[in-house]
Amino acid sequence: MQIISIMKISKLKGIPDNKNKGNIPKDIALCERCLEELKDKNNRRHNYPFTNCSYCGPRYSIINDFPYDRENTTMNKYAQCKMCKDEYVNNINRRFYAQTNCCPNCGPVLKLIDNSGKTLSGNLIEMSRIYLKEGKIIAVKGIGGYHLVCNAENEKAISILRDRKKRPHKPLAVMAENIDSIKEICYVNEQEEQALKSHIRPIVLLDKKQEISLPYILAPNLNILGLMLPNSALDYLFFDSDIKYLVMTSGNISGEGICYEDDYAFDRLKGIADYFLYNNREITTPIDDSVVKVVCNEVMVSRLARGIAPFDIALDSEEKILALGAEQKVSFCLLHKGYAHLSQYFNAVDNLKSRKDYLDTIARMLRFYNVKSDYVVCDIHTGYSTSIIARDMSQERIFVQHHHAHMASCMAEINLDEEVIGVIYDGTGLGLDNAVWGGEFLVGNRSNFKRAGHWSYVNIQGYDKAVKKIWRCAFSYLYSIKISSEKYIKGINLADFKILESAINNSINCTASSSMGRLFDCVSALVKQIHTVSYDAQAAIELESIIDKRVSGCYQYEIITGNTYRIDYKKILMGIVEDIDKDIDRSVISAKFHNTIINSTLELVKKISSESGIKKVILSGGVFENTYLLSGISKGLIKDGYDVYYNTQTPINDGGISLGQIAVAAARLKEAKNVPCNTR
Repeated sequence: MQIISIMKISKLKGIPDNKNKGNIPKDIALCERCLEELKDKNNRRHNYPFTNCSYCGPRYSIINDFPYDRENTTMNKYAQCKMCKDEYVNNINRRFYAQTNCCPNCGPVLKLIDNSGKTLSGNLIEMSRIYLKEGKIIAVKGIGGYHLVCNAENEKAISILRDRKKRPHKPLAVMAENIDSIKEICYVNEQEEQALKSHIRPIVLLDKKQEISLPYILAPNLNILGLMLPNSALDYLFFDSDIKYLVMTSGNISGEGICYEDDYAFDRLKGIADYFLYNNREITTPIDDSVVKVVCNEVMVSRLARGIAPFDIALDSEEKILALGAEQKVSFCLLHKGYAHLSQYFNAVDNLKSRKDYLDTIARMLRFYNVKSDYVVCDIHTGYSTSIIARDMSQERIFVQHHHAHMASCMAEINLDEEVIGVIYDGTGLGLDNAVWGGEFLVGNRSNFKRAGHWSYVNIQGYDKAVKKIWRCAFSYLYSIKISSEKYIKGINLADFKILESAINNSINCTASSSMGRLFDCVSALVKQIHTVSYDAQAAIELESIIDKRVSGCYQYEIITGNTYRIDYKKILMGIVEDIDKDIDRSVISAKFHNTIINSTLELVKKISSESGIKKVILSGGVFENTYLLSGISKGLIKDGYDVYYNTQTPINDGGISLGQIAVAAARLKEAKNVPCNTR
């Protein structure tokens, strides 16, 4: 079995043979030869939206069982015509043993209906193009589920989509007709172009050019755009001389998983889409688009999904373990015969439908590998949806602390199993002291860790509310250093400040937090006057987007020595408040704040290293999706002689947590067979 990175996949001529020798085959983008046939008016597959061959097309999304043969896929219902059958059995034909082989005479077909359920007839592709040009929204059934599609150059259509989907700010992914169209609106380096053109066809996060033809509301307040190229034959057919860019966002209600079952999709999306472009090829396993970006000339996977999942990593363990992930950006991971199989991203599993899809996919993977796990691993937070699912399972449970799992996920990816310093920055994770952690410096290995340092605690009143209403976060920080919020948080009623002040003074619903994510929320609320966020990490992403990269200065900070080191935020916030008073440009304040996080992190790592002798450093956690922060800290450590590692092939955010849980559990079981540690 071979572990193949995204960069290696982009250079492959084909894929592992369809007989499958252990890996579950991935969904692969349309190959060049099939694209040529699609465009050839003399070819029988001209404009056929389900064109594919042995080297491309859906796989993981349509498998029912192993082995990967046609009868074990949802293509089983389509009997091949004579011409397709001749291709299928001819061992020198490009479609030899192509399980998805079909043509207009024997394969799936399209169906177009409006949102009242009325079936429309005619040239369905041409009709869809016309509707898109008119500013309509179409729910399109793709490889792994439905997308909501509209003309990305039509600001009114985008505004309607945002309003109907109740997605006011979160950036929308854009599909472009070709690489030249992408280069017109974004800067594209060599690695980014390779990723865009790869067989994965992920969404690639790119720096946006200043003057572009696309509406600002595609990604409000951001200097990046998520772009991708067509993945399937159907995708290519949407483009013509009048359609250059399409919004291609997940077909779901915000917060839920991608819709993939026709009736359910119609029920959930009929209030959003004007039309539905169905097909009658069933999707077995829902899977969204993968998301990647390039940091320090290296491709990083932010969302592991179509074309990459399941992702397989060798681990030195013969245990059979199932890990269930965290609360957000949920994934699961199965350890079997020395390989960890990391699933696709599921968003959250806190509603009945998402939970069912998640559990069905777990059951399917267990069936594929013909295995029953002996252990189930979950977070130490017993209130997480995944922890509740684990509680209802019969296997023995192993509990793993959230930030240790982040550290171990990177260690597993790079096959490192020795003492490291782990800098783990994220939003929320239950600590061993029942506080919310998120600004952590750990020392340890895969099996165990100790907390060597952290950012100072702040008492955040109404923590769950403060995650969304981040002005409450800012108030809690300012109140802790005795600064009045009235001057620095505009537009909030004085009575609301008084309520929070009273609650903090009386310790009502207050949570001690060392979270870096909450510190970013606080600073963004002060600098950008963002009161409420509508998607995860919005405040931090917008704060990064305004950095003036010419600024090298930073704020004062203090590292306090005790049983563990603490980086205190008081002087940082006082410096920010002083700059606000001086009316310093917010892009300068953002740069100085980011530089302060970088410098203080570097200094504390050096202190811990000088005491421990450890020179290997792991950077992980969702805050390290911040490119400026990740590159600044990693470059600084490398310059000082440290070996620095961070997740690239697996998500650095919570999407990689289940892999870390597996790595921790396997290491503990190896050290002390059948004695799971750190249970609660």
